[in-house]
Amino acid sequence: MARHEVRLPQLSMGMSDAEIVDWYVEDGEEVAEGADLVEIEAEKARQVITAPQSGVVRELQGDNGDVLEVRDLLCVIETA
Repeated sequence: MARHEVRLPQLSMGMSDAEIVDWYVEDGEEVAEGADLVEIEAEKARQVITAPQSGVVRELQGDNGDVLEVRDLLCVIETA
């Protein structure tokens, strides 16, 4: 079982953090590569973060309204 960390990307030069708007997945849910994981808002723009690979979502970090720093862990995707 491999673990792939999904981290908050820096979407622009000035971006230092982002607010979680809405999770589209739950812990233990199976996702396909490219599936929507979470919607974030940074610098008044919303962006959807997608799954970098297929697998099972684990360890969701933060709830709607929480603010995370760039490079903070969003979740882990486990692959067989």
